[in-house]
Amino acid sequence: MRLASALALSLLIGGCGKKTDSSGTAGSATVTAPASCPAGSVVKDGACVVVVTPDKVLAVATQKSRLDDLATFLDKLDTLAAPIDLLNGFRQTEQFKTLKASVPKLDTVDTVVATLADGVKQLRAFKTSLGEASVKLGNIGGELDKLLKDPGTAKQLADLRTQVSTELRATIVPLALQVQDTITKAIAPIEAQLSDTADMVIGACAMAKLSGGGDKLKDLCAQAKDVFGKATAYMADLKTKPAALFDDVSKQLETQLDQLVDSETKALIADAQAKINAVLLLPVQTGSASGSGSGSGTGSGSAHP
Repeated sequence: MRLASALALSLLIGGCGKKTDSSGTAGSATVTAPASCPAGSVVKDGACVVVVTPDKVLAVATQKSRLDDLATFLDKLDTLAAPIDLLNGFRQTEQFKTLKASVPKLDTVDTVVATLADGVKQLRAFKTSLGEASVKLGNIGGELDKLLKDPGTAKQLADLRTQVSTELRATIVPLALQVQDTITKAIAPIEAQLSDTADMVIGACAMAKLSGGGDKLKDLCAQAKDVFGKATAYMADLKTKPAALFDDVSKQLETQLDQLVDSETKALIADAQAKINAVLLLPVQTGSASGSGSGSGTGSGSAHP
């Protein structure tokens, strides 16, 4: 009798350590994912975890504003286009043809005009790309803000990460390419040409003054110092902004969105940054048929716009 009671008690104690799942198999109890989560939270490993906060939404909005600020700065591109108009005016005067005999460097004016025109065109394209990137960041911020204010049915972290990372790649990759083109096709060649061209034109004006010149040439010469001075100052302010902006914006987004940025997107951002850093180190190429440069040497991407 005692043996039978002891055996029954042993079986009872042994059975208490196990649970049976819905299939009848002994093991751990099945974890049911929540149907909804608090604002800013998504489901990870069957539980709600916070991935969006007001600070993160603000961080995205802040980087969007920085793109908008640079686009606004580029509204003043007419400052860089002014030397083109001035040089075209010079070329139309009879005195310019006479001066070319005394100042051989004036033969390069056509090339300089083409270089400056191509550079300004690229900067306008860059301004457009900033606007497009700003809209995409606004969309990302809007989705996160919606999750924060109206969470609705619980989302899986993996699904939200895929959505945000896809949108972030669509923002960062085209912008990185535009930054590279802006450095090599606009900033570097324009900066290389401005100073030398200003000296050349001012020197030619001095010679024209000694020989009398004409009224139209005198008017152009009177504008030359101011026009080239403003263009040079504008370029000095602009030259580090595109690379610095990309560097900081991409890092801030990757850091602030943390769990929502997948490994593929992080790798693309790192690759894009490496390529931008590489073009910053390239020497400026001048004297080509098109007059455009390659590379920059215009400054480090560490400065902030």
